Amino acid sequence: MPPTLHLLRHAQGYHSTSPEGHSLHDPHLTPHGFSQCASRRDAFPNHNSVELLLASPLRRALQTCQSTFSPAIETRKLKIIALPYAEEASADPCDTGSEIEVLQGEFGHGVDFDHVKHGWTRHEGDFEISPPALAARARKLRAWIRARDEREIVLVSHGFFNHYITGDVNEKGEQTTGWWREAEWRSFEFAEGDDEGEAGLRETEGSKKRREEEEKAEGGSVEEKERAREKSGNREKEDGKQIPGDSTRYEIPLYHTPTVQGQRTHATLCVSTCSSRLWVT
Repeated sequence: MPPTLHLLRHAQGYHSTSPEGHSLHDPHLTPHGFSQCASRRDAFPNHNSVELLLASPLRRALQTCQSTFSPAIETRKLKIIALPYAEEASADPCDTGSEIEVLQGEFGHGVDFDHVKHGWTRHEGDFEISPPALAARARKLRAWIRARDEREIVLVSHGFFNHYITGDVNEKGEQTTGWWREAEWRSFEFAEGDDEGEAGLRETEGSKKRREEEEKAEGGSVEEKERAREKSGNREKEDGKQIPGDSTRYEIPLYHTPTVQGQRTHATLCVSTCSSRLWVT
């Protein structure tokens, strides 16, 4: 019987805290990111039944896996397996990994780097960022996981590549479902009767219900909150109320997202000290 897969997006990294964050090489988690991991750790009920921990070798994914699943690591001595096939779908510095020796020095013996080979950071061959190559990488990753003997598996990957893992992209590499929130967790079963080479996934009903409840508690999905901010900004313009010229303007990045060409874009939440209104650029 194929395993159940618990798929997560990593928590907040430093690349998500400034408009230039995409230029940071392989960033770590922020303090807020570690706080997100703690919340997810407390909410995850299956620490005693998870048999295998997998993560992208990018720092923020490894740190998310270490922090979120520390109960399984500390009490049952599970070791994280770093899988380059789970890296993000972009060639920006923030989505480009570090060399094996650097990662081994930082993460020690708690992570198995046997699958990480020299040159994995070059985005060539299996790691090209074209839609066909990304789809093929996701298929290989799913097939590898499906063939494992463990019955309950965790994988920490990335916001955009998770869409490839779950098959929620079209032939152009455009995602067909909403964005994953930071440290979001969804559970999947492998589709019965599916071609083993495809190894398709189907989200469990319990996961769908949990996700809906979490989105409601957090004020909606990423897209819903973004539309609300844009609507607020449009009302500001319609009211004819301009931000005073001597006010202080703060720019807070909402998120960075890889495009199908492997380059990142970002939206910015702007806040003025002279106004309670917010707007998006």
